[in-house]
Amino acid sequence: MKKEIHLVCNAHIDPVWQWDWAEGVSAVLSTFASAVKLAEKFEYIFCHNEVTVYKYVEEYAPDLFEKIKALVKQGKWHIMGGWYLQPDCNMPSGESFVRQIKEGQRYFKEKFGVCPTTAINFDPFGHTVGLVQIIKKCGQDSYLFMRPYPSQLSLPSEQFVWRGLDGSEIKATRSGPYNSPLGKSALCIKTQAEKQNFPVGVVLWGVGNHGGGPSKKDLEDIENELLPSTEIQYVHSTPESFFAKIQPKEVVDTSLLTSMPGCYSSMYRVKKLHALLENELYLAEKTATVAYETGALKSYPFDELRVATEDLLNAEFHDILPGTVVQSGEESAFRFLEHGLLEAERVKIRAYFALLSAEKPATEGEYPVVVFNPHPYELTENIECEFSLADQNWDEENPSVLRVVDGDGNPVPYQIVKEESNLTLDWRKRVVFRAKLPALQLSRFSVFVEFKKKTDGGRQESFVFDNGKKRVEINPETGLLTSYQVDGKEYLNAPIELVSFDDNADPWAMDETQQRRVGENESAFVLSKTPSGVFKGMKSVQTVEDGDIYLGVEAFFEQGSTKARILYKIYKNNDFVDVDITLYLGDVNKIVKLKTPIKLQGELIGQTAYGTQPLFTDARENVAHRFVAVDGGQNAFAVFNQGVYGNHYEKGALYTSLVRGVTYCAHPIPDRPLLPTDRFTKKVDQGENAFSFRLAVTKREALERQSSAFAMKPFALNVFPVDGEKTAQKPFALRLGDETVTMSALKRMEGRDATVLRLFNNTPNSVETYVEVNGEKLPLSFTKYEVKTVLYEKGKLKEEYELLV
Repeated sequence: MKKEIHLVCNAHIDPVWQWDWAEGVSAVLSTFASAVKLAEKFEYIFCHNEVTVYKYVEEYAPDLFEKIKALVKQGKWHIMGGWYLQPDCNMPSGESFVRQIKEGQRYFKEKFGVCPTTAINFDPFGHTVGLVQIIKKCGQDSYLFMRPYPSQLSLPSEQFVWRGLDGSEIKATRSGPYNSPLGKSALCIKTQAEKQNFPVGVVLWGVGNHGGGPSKKDLEDIENELLPSTEIQYVHSTPESFFAKIQPKEVVDTSLLTSMPGCYSSMYRVKKLHALLENELYLAEKTATVAYETGALKSYPFDELRVATEDLLNAEFHDILPGTVVQSGEESAFRFLEHGLLEAERVKIRAYFALLSAEKPATEGEYPVVVFNPHPYELTENIECEFSLADQNWDEENPSVLRVVDGDGNPVPYQIVKEESNLTLDWRKRVVFRAKLPALQLSRFSVFVEFKKKTDGGRQESFVFDNGKKRVEINPETGLLTSYQVDGKEYLNAPIELVSFDDNADPWAMDETQQRRVGENESAFVLSKTPSGVFKGMKSVQTVEDGDIYLGVEAFFEQGSTKARILYKIYKNNDFVDVDITLYLGDVNKIVKLKTPIKLQGELIGQTAYGTQPLFTDARENVAHRFVAVDGGQNAFAVFNQGVYGNHYEKGALYTSLVRGVTYCAHPIPDRPLLPTDRFTKKVDQGENAFSFRLAVTKREALERQSSAFAMKPFALNVFPVDGEKTAQKPFALRLGDETVTMSALKRMEGRDATVLRLFNNTPNSVETYVEVNGEKLPLSFTKYEVKTVLYEKGKLKEEYELLV
């Protein structure tokens, strides 16, 4: 019986990489035009994925778009993959992956009447195991990828069953190269086919990395040299046809890592904005949904939210988010992300003010602070808000004194901290107060101001906090956090410090040694004895805030030409310590990390798409989302973050990767210098970068909710409700019956009068719980790491299998 090889003709086109998006459009149009022309002469199937590039054709070459639609109906052009684009497959959240698939499916169904069942991600640099459940529940059954290469990841078979964290299974295949040299495709196909030891195999071919696809000569060579073969049966085919013919037996139940480990830390500013837009978009959806369900918002902003969603999806492209594009590509990412942030913020503010319409006007002397809790559970949190006094106070002897109360008039703990402005005038105030917030509702707090004679003797230096339950110490000689104790147990075995490693200019980190670790020759930052430059005039270590909410201590450090400021926020009403870092990168070919020596023993885990996964502990670079934790069984020690992804662990210390001083798109070419040496080449992320971390001792099952609360903070604003006729709002009370279950999305469903709830169990244990909306209760059974979609429609709750958008 002859071996059967399925030929998948494609043209890999990066919309942005070594070029900007306009050149990407040009490559798409010329490639697609050529593929259409060849389809008139040859019997082959051209396969291409990604909504982004089809939108280019639809907008800039509508006649060509109509020809493609006709070829799709004839079966000569195959819409493969079906996703919005090929994203990075490690860093987006689970909800973002759902949008990648569902926005892709929506477009291809609407424009071409098709819905591909094989997911395609040839080019990304690794693939989280969290994808399996998502792909399965979005109606796809198979996955075709290329990286990591066999030398980077050993698999039991190149054709296997990929099993997800929840037990879901799909077929998967690691392919050979996705492109072939112009005019040499037949030889390339034959070589790849002969290597495959399966009865049925697949070979990708077509000119790419900047378009091209099939050529006349290549099609003639395949027709004349390969199709007549008596040894191998070659078939012009599609990914779906290939997967229908195979029944793999080997099982892989882990992420497909690692490839290009430097990508998780290169171009940090893009990564930070990406994390911010994810949170802002899903916060805007939740706020708008609550406002719509209560009747405060008369129409749901589908169009605006779609624009923000598409901005997010475009920025997740597998060269943009990993930071491997040229500078113009980075600038495109900034435009996408900042535009998406603006659209999402506008939706959030509109919904917030709609909800606010039910609030009563302020009383005499009241400064209302109204807070929206976007989480589906009661939250007790420290809330920050700025406001202006009714008038500027020029009386230095009688400064303003505040009183903060909740909606029932009860005093709440608060603290005045440094405002954003730098006018040396008693006018702008920034208040931090402890707030208990009901789920998915507005909560009103009131600030009252008096002016009293100045009595305090100024701020006292303090570097140790100890309330009997938590003890935290900052060493004033080194500026380092040396001790973090909870309930008498020490969780650090050495001080937390900034360190740098020698690195190279390659943003991918392709060198074989970098597969084992990124960076070598660890060197610690040292306390700046006389801070200079941007920090000139500061004390090396100083107390900057001290009140009922937290003790704030800042310290200044340097290493080479890089300078840093660390602000420690030691909270007095919970067990958290926040570590905020402002880093002025001035060095190249260095990677800077935050080193946290952890005394607790246990499994090292990190958040991934709809799950957690074990991380490497042998100095290899990891990728994780909003938390990394050592799970010690009784307790976990966690480091939460607001936008970093890379880390490594060795000798009991977690090294969180902050920034790499690499060169834009410095791609290693064998036997050639990495960079030109006769001129300056542009460097990534030089100058100011800001990072926020939270240290916590918590239960394993609380990690997801605490990371969500840190990343997606309640929205607070000093606002004076307008006096006028108040419209009664309907109740919208949503409740989850188990503290381990969280909600990744709350949004309206297009084309159907229903609200979508995406619920998620991020623990390795099964959970029996329920969701309740306005008194309607739905029992739910979650397996480990399971995500569910629930619809609230006409007052009833219903569980859906698919992850409906």
